[in-house]
Amino acid sequence: MPSLRSERLTPFIDKITRYGKENLDDILHVLVEAVQTLTRQSRCRVYLEDLTKGRLVCAVTAGRYPAQVHQQTFPLNTDDYLVSRTYISQEELALDDITLLDDATARRVAERFSVRSSYLMPIVRGGRSIGVLCVDSSRADRLPAEEMRQTLQEFIGRVVDSVDLARRYHQQLMLARQVDAAKKREAALSMVKAAVNLVDTLALASVLVPTPIDTSGEEGLEILATYSLEKEARRLYEEEKLVSLGPGASLLARYISKNGIIVDDRLLKPLFIKLATKSLQKKYLTRELGLKSLYVVPFYEESTRRVTCLVNYYPRGEHGFSEFETGLLQAHAEMAQQVIQEIGVEHMEIQVLSDINDLLQEKFEGIQPFLNRILSKATELIGADTGSIALAREVEGERWLLVDDESGRLIGAKSKEWLKKNIPPLHIGGEELAPEQRSLSGYAAHTGRPALISDTRDRRPDSFYMEVTDVIRSELAVPVISEGRAIAVICLDSLKPGYFTEEHKRILLIIERLISRYLADLEQIERLTGEVNLLRSDVDYRDPKISSYRLGNIIGNSQKAQEVVDFIQRIAPPVFNRIASWSGQNLQEATLGLPSILITGETGCGKEFVFNNIFTRLNEMYQQRFGNDSQLSLQKTNIAAYSGELTYSELFGHKRGAFTGAHNDRRGILEEGHGGVVFLDEIGDADPKTQVQLLRFLDNGGFVRLGENTTRYARVLLVAATNKNLRQLIRDGLFREDLYYRMSELALPIPSLNERREDIPDLAVHFLGRLYQIYRSPGEPENAVPTIEPAAQALLTRHHYSGNIRELRSLLLRALFLRRGRQIREADIRAALGTETPPPPVPLAALFNEAAQNIFSDIIDGPGDFWGALYRPYSENRITRDTVARVVDLARQRGATTMPKIAMLLKACDPRSRDEQEQKTFFRFKNFLYKTIRI
Repeated sequence: MPSLRSERLTPFIDKITRYGKENLDDILHVLVEAVQTLTRQSRCRVYLEDLTKGRLVCAVTAGRYPAQVHQQTFPLNTDDYLVSRTYISQEELALDDITLLDDATARRVAERFSVRSSYLMPIVRGGRSIGVLCVDSSRADRLPAEEMRQTLQEFIGRVVDSVDLARRYHQQLMLARQVDAAKKREAALSMVKAAVNLVDTLALASVLVPTPIDTSGEEGLEILATYSLEKEARRLYEEEKLVSLGPGASLLARYISKNGIIVDDRLLKPLFIKLATKSLQKKYLTRELGLKSLYVVPFYEESTRRVTCLVNYYPRGEHGFSEFETGLLQAHAEMAQQVIQEIGVEHMEIQVLSDINDLLQEKFEGIQPFLNRILSKATELIGADTGSIALAREVEGERWLLVDDESGRLIGAKSKEWLKKNIPPLHIGGEELAPEQRSLSGYAAHTGRPALISDTRDRRPDSFYMEVTDVIRSELAVPVISEGRAIAVICLDSLKPGYFTEEHKRILLIIERLISRYLADLEQIERLTGEVNLLRSDVDYRDPKISSYRLGNIIGNSQKAQEVVDFIQRIAPPVFNRIASWSGQNLQEATLGLPSILITGETGCGKEFVFNNIFTRLNEMYQQRFGNDSQLSLQKTNIAAYSGELTYSELFGHKRGAFTGAHNDRRGILEEGHGGVVFLDEIGDADPKTQVQLLRFLDNGGFVRLGENTTRYARVLLVAATNKNLRQLIRDGLFREDLYYRMSELALPIPSLNERREDIPDLAVHFLGRLYQIYRSPGEPENAVPTIEPAAQALLTRHHYSGNIRELRSLLLRALFLRRGRQIREADIRAALGTETPPPPVPLAALFNEAAQNIFSDIIDGPGDFWGALYRPYSENRITRDTVARVVDLARQRGATTMPKIAMLLKACDPRSRDEQEQKTFFRFKNFLYKTIRI
């Protein structure tokens, strides 16, 4: 049994040990979840030693009275308390019924928190205690069994290193903040002392800074320092440590709201105030000290009016200050405020630089682990309660910020995610967005500047904030900028209003500048790795029954196929040497022009497939030279998919505002592919302006973004493909002759399938194997690929192909669907061919139509829905993309003319609902149809 319990805790152990030292709260949250899972008891407490306080402090609690439990601490050096006794003795305590103990102190503490039975276990690391775990119950005799305790001890032993490392780091930061606070007090005291000596008529000077009064979030003004030549006056003033900002509570409450915001414009500049006893919290100022007036010099955040510091000067008697004296005091106050603000900032900036630099030296397996560590570090350094990092993505032509993808998988980062569970996709935009689409992160990404909201409850209805949970009271968002464009946004949240300051903003900006290039590189690597892996899935597939594979998986029995293979083998080494030289930043070789390859051939003959094999060979050479972790940069695009300015923008990029819809600066794929390979399909469709710029680019690597006049440079191997007769286009004046000659220096004609008939039998076996992998049902064995009888192979070889390899693949797909056994027979091929040549797709279309109609009827008239009848079968390769698209067509025929109507008719979700989960589901639905099915 203990081993079974241990296995249940393995996911918790893995999660805790993956966290960094800045994740104390996350570690403890998972630890509590694990304890609850094991013991099946909801109440537990974890106390950790805090050497800065000399106490055992409750670090996390689950169950009843959380606020009261957190307030209760225990001494480290006495065994008067059960928790302290367990800590000191390093021995567990199992108390069946605390009410029966002779220890009155233990009974009193237990009664306060309604604890009847409790199991206390020391948390020990390296032979010394660092804390205590308590598993509680409000009923007697509810202790974990002996075997369960052993498993619990084993679990704590596995995670104690992570707990202690995070505990010590957290306490070091807390101690550093205490030291900084002490330094600020000392600096403020020095300044107010100087003020009293500066002006003869000054009776008393003080410095006030904001501080929370209670858990409600209302602020007060803490007296950071005060000084008077009269000791009694100083003592009286300092007796009340806080000036309340509650309604009518003090004189300053007239000018400053309970949240620390200046509400009276008169206090936006230095102000003389007559003191009236009835409006004073500190009435002795007039009654006992005889002070009649006050000169206040305010400091506040310009954007929010939130007070950061007040410097108060009290003159003696009725005397005010002369114009010269007020100028002197304003200069003094400014220096005081600056000194106080900068105390601790330097220490924090050094800490940030050190910690983030350490992270940048680590090796991360992907973007998400890196973002998690960065967010945790930022949250801990700033003291935020929670936060997230969202990545910028383009979906359906619009820019969004995503923390989770459409399937709910975390792609960004969350800190203390139980406080911020469901974060919907966020529009990037400004005033043009509807109020319900606006968010602080989206606005920060749109403007490229930090954005702050001091109090989420006092905001205007049209302000830039989207409520994810009502417990968040203030939020700070800082965009991560690369190449002039936001690629992510760091968002921190506090449960207190007005928490974030200019100092916090500055710290986040330091972090942003340190990580922006690194994050952009990680995104590029992840995107490139995905492209290459997808390409490899095509190039690496080999059927064991075929012996004629060449290079990757080019089938080369024929002379024509062998010529293609020979071309690739000859040109790959010298072209790679040219690519490798670019890492040395040698720009002199630009005068030679950039290398290019032109692949020509009929539609469907395999031009892109041949390119994939060229790239794979170059990438293998790249990894041999620069290491297996390296990837040669790869970019692909289809020129025919764009027109006019969009083609130019796709290749060379654009400047913000260059055309309608150009909301941000954008790099083109030639710039993004710097140092690697770019594949341009359908080059014959390029417009004249694009052709001119391509020619210039191939000559020296220079280009100009649309809407700019700055020349930029990139080094790429340009591979272009076309099924058109470029010489005829030149004669028709549609293609530049000089560009043709420049691109065709290395020309590779791909033979049609009719020119390489001896390859057809092996090609048929190869494609049939690939198609079977894609379309086989979950119950069919992976290696049970249908065979093709010789008569069927002979018929395929004799057939005249107008659609080349693409046609052969379609024929085999129909034969695979129509076969009646484990073998593709001549009759199956004839049925797939039909009565005409080339065969019309009627049999397969009819099959798809019937399947689509059945699925549609199951959804509309039966119990089915979109996710069970379409999404899941497609994801498991049980239905095709065409089937899904046909079902959508049927929905449109029923009157579902918009995407929301389609979603409702197919029972995917209710787009009209304002529920966050429904909106997230609708976004996932749209993304699947647009990006995966490509309707």
